Amino acid sequence: MKNKHLTLSDRITIQEMLERNQSFRAIATALEKSVASISREIRRNRYKKSRANLYLNCKKHPGCHVTHGCEVDSCRNFCENCFGYCNTDKCPEYEPDICPSHIQAPFVCNGCPDEKRRQCHQERYYYDARLAQSTYEKNLSSSREGVSLSAEEMERIDAIVSPLLLNGHSLQAIYEQHKDEIPCSLRTLYNYVDSSYLTARNIDMPRKMRFKQRYKHDKRSKSMQSFCDGRTYADFKEFIKDNPDISVCEMDTVLGGAGSNKVFLTLFVRSCAFMMIYILPDKSQKSIINTLNSICRIVGIEEFRRVFGVILTDRGTEFSNPCALECDENGEIKTRVFYCDAYCSWQKGALEKNHEFIRYIIPAGRNFDILKQTDADLMANNINNYPRRTLNFNTPFKVAELLLGSTFLQKLGFYELNPDDVVLKPALLNVRLR
Repeated sequence: MKNKHLTLSDRITIQEMLERNQSFRAIATALEKSVASISREIRRNRYKKSRANLYLNCKKHPGCHVTHGCEVDSCRNFCENCFGYCNTDKCPEYEPDICPSHIQAPFVCNGCPDEKRRQCHQERYYYDARLAQSTYEKNLSSSREGVSLSAEEMERIDAIVSPLLLNGHSLQAIYEQHKDEIPCSLRTLYNYVDSSYLTARNIDMPRKMRFKQRYKHDKRSKSMQSFCDGRTYADFKEFIKDNPDISVCEMDTVLGGAGSNKVFLTLFVRSCAFMMIYILPDKSQKSIINTLNSICRIVGIEEFRRVFGVILTDRGTEFSNPCALECDENGEIKTRVFYCDAYCSWQKGALEKNHEFIRYIIPAGRNFDILKQTDADLMANNINNYPRRTLNFNTPFKVAELLLGSTFLQKLGFYELNPDDVVLKPALLNVRLR
């Protein structure tokens, strides 16, 4: 029971034991609390019940000879006989008679005998369990309202957090990067944003949104999936089981809005959460094959095999030529291709999740035709330098530098950014997309 707040049941016990004239020590023993805690509880939550005839509560009564409290010159009556003039406002000689039980234990009249109460004309104090519980709950609620930091500390937090939130960072990532500079917990930081204490608002947080309802799919004809024979997700798991050290890459496309010809090809290296983005002129097998072969030429087939040992993708028609995807321009095998089950995008969920970062920068429905590969590179570098919880708040670039090597990254044009300089908002591209 140590360091636990008193409950309503505890307070009812206090009231009942006070009525039986039990000592504070007896109450404290029954509740397994300290005597000081019981004393503070009673003094803090007792309430005063005033007596109507204050003149009877004067130390000089009876026998007081003060006159002219009514300010009538002809009056010769003693003020105590006129009822109502004997108080601190009208009598400068008024001195209240305070019961010793109000200035020392038990501090209340709960245990006072009925006969003594009938003869008592002093002010009375009582302890009521339910009233004390109500007061406690109000104080508890109000004590947790507002901000416990100074104005200067709030300004420092705002200067750190708001610019990064406005650039598309999550509060968790900001907190982990600046934990030593933020004098509050992550939960409190969320509350400050939710209460509009900072410049940034909830609407600026990337995850404060509603998700669209999941739609139902029709069954896909098996004749459309013959290219998946021997390359299903079950086959993929068996292959990984036999080759546990092989590097796995997830592959997909991101489509533009209506009327857009260009698409993004995304390649996601699982081991380091590193994503590559390539803009294609169209969503065709030829464009994807050409892009993979181009990467292979730049880094060399051995490096390509090391990084893209296995490629897992969906069953879209643009990926329906696995033999062409697996071979380089000279017909040499450079990778192995496997396919997720139909309508099971969660099987390459890490890449699907990473696509959110693209949508932070380019909202869904926007046309890609104005974009160039330099725009895709800029997006990829900002996304790959954003800290991730799954990487213990390291950046994918840092981890990729260790696992893939700095030479591989440099050949493909990837570079390091300060995480605070990362922008995950449309302002990054500085172009107007339809």
